[in-house]
Amino acid sequence: MKTLHEPARETPVAGEFDLCVIGGSCTGVFAAVRAARLGLSVAMVEQSFLLGGVATLAQVNEWHSLYDTAGRQIIGGLTADVLDKLRRRNLVLETRREGRGLCATFNSAELALDLDRLVVEHGIRLFLKASCVAAVGEDGKVDAAIIEDKSGRRAIAARFFIDASGDGDLLRQAGFGAWKNETLQPVNYQMLAAGLDRMMEGTGRDIWQQVRHRAADYGYPLANAVPWINRFPAPADLRNIYGPRLNGYDASDADQLTAAAMEGRRCLRSLLDMIRAELGPDVAAVSLAQALGVRETWHARCLHRLRAGELMDGTVFPDTIAQGTYPVDVHSPEGTVLRFLDGREQFIGRDGVATWRRWRDETAESPRCYHLPYRSLVPEGARNLLVAGRLIDADREAFGGVRVMVNMNQTGEAAGTAAFLALQGECAAAEVPTDRLKRMMVDGGSVLSLDEA
Repeated sequence: MKTLHEPARETPVAGEFDLCVIGGSCTGVFAAVRAARLGLSVAMVEQSFLLGGVATLAQVNEWHSLYDTAGRQIIGGLTADVLDKLRRRNLVLETRREGRGLCATFNSAELALDLDRLVVEHGIRLFLKASCVAAVGEDGKVDAAIIEDKSGRRAIAARFFIDASGDGDLLRQAGFGAWKNETLQPVNYQMLAAGLDRMMEGTGRDIWQQVRHRAADYGYPLANAVPWINRFPAPADLRNIYGPRLNGYDASDADQLTAAAMEGRRCLRSLLDMIRAELGPDVAAVSLAQALGVRETWHARCLHRLRAGELMDGTVFPDTIAQGTYPVDVHSPEGTVLRFLDGREQFIGRDGVATWRRWRDETAESPRCYHLPYRSLVPEGARNLLVAGRLIDADREAFGGVRVMVNMNQTGEAAGTAAFLALQGECAAAEVPTDRLKRMMVDGGSVLSLDEA
């Protein structure tokens, strides 16, 4: 590849803060809010124009169960708070899904508005349309994140940093270890469409069953391509269409990201054309997602890699900072495997046909939830940097379960709280006392057991 030499430059400092959070997903916002509530001055860098990440930009508008398999609440904090606010405005629809408990479908646009309010109310300095492109620091300590935005190239100096970018934008620029699976989970592309409710009335068949025979005519892929047409809480005939799983794209690579976005939009256009040709003209796109639904790119190399065995055995860690029940959900070109805590396993083939089997003996006792340790958020060698969200260090199968938003949101709250404790105690990220961390998280609304051994 041909290269150019750029001359050295002076970089202006946009501000100095206690904490800088890279990434304005719900995970990043919750990290920033938790830290601000504890008294830290906080800056947050978001590469898009909207907060909320996959939940808002990608229009992935469903959060999974906040309860264990016995019905006991295990997820609270800001996830429960924002859902309650949406629920009070009739912007949440709840559905009990097989093996996944009570799931909440929410209005993603209204969630974005609520996240704006949270950031403003907590005095967080927000940098929108800004990307982290470099880091300054040495000996495991980050001194500044270099960003580029509409004002040019600027630095944000901070005493502590959290990388919630999903792709390790600060982590990798600062020279800390990161790794990728050889085969990444696929991406999806979503859109809101109007007119589908009327087409489903009285047919007894879903949209896909009625139009799939048209797929070849319109170039719509059939392998791993069954669209999910989900409800959208709004006083209108709107549905959120989750497009086909697009395998073979690395969304942390700019060119592959572009190609995946174009293919996702092409597929959704083909699907709309199939529907119009088969069922009538009264359907139209209303809003296209502003980001891909990305499941996986980079993982930080942390003090502990969470393993599938630990997850599905319900291993209790002394530094547990998050809990969940979403099944291990691993997508591949061959199909999707869903592995549940109760020992069942579902395989959904390329044709969408589901078969059930068991991965654990039926007589074995099943855990009611699984646990995520703080150590999986602490990059090796980092003194003042934590990761949160899908950068968590977890093997392929474990990550297939923990990657969903209700789990990742908790890692943000943990990181924001840990940042405060590290600064208060003048200690490294790895030295944060996890008993105090857990107590402080519970005091802030999280649901954790404080007597775990």
